[in-house]
Amino acid sequence: MPDKVAAWMRQSEHDLEHARVALAAGICDWACHAAGAAAEKAVKAVLLAQGGKVLGNHNLLLLFDRMRHEAGLTVSEGLVEDARDLMQVLGILSGQCTYNGVAPFELISRAQAEGAIAAAERIRAGMRAHTAVAGPSEAA
Repeated sequence: MPDKVAAWMRQSEHDLEHARVALAAGICDWACHAAGAAAEKAVKAVLLAQGGKVLGNHNLLLLFDRMRHEAGLTVSEGLVEDARDLMQVLGILSGQCTYNGVAPFELISRAQAEGAIAAAERIRAGMRAHTAVAGPSEAA
């Protein structure tokens, strides 16, 4: 099981790096998508470490709820707020929100992408504390 947990955390870091590259290229929507994926995989690593199921749910708030109720782990209010912020941006990008011919990517600003990446970084840091697994760039 530890190998799978470590793999989820490494993938989470890889997704976060993709978010940073996309932001640097000015592709803010994909920066947000990748940041959301990074946060999700970090939370799923914790669930997996606790023996939980990790497939079938992409909602960070529901995943945090499972961490609390199924694994008995504490999730700080700050991380919950970060998850809310990420979910809001990801909702815009879901493609269900087109406004009078405006594509979803046109609604996302650089500041929102920067915020999504920062939120994902904080969520990952919080999840590392629960997994005690370090990825390649996180090893001491």
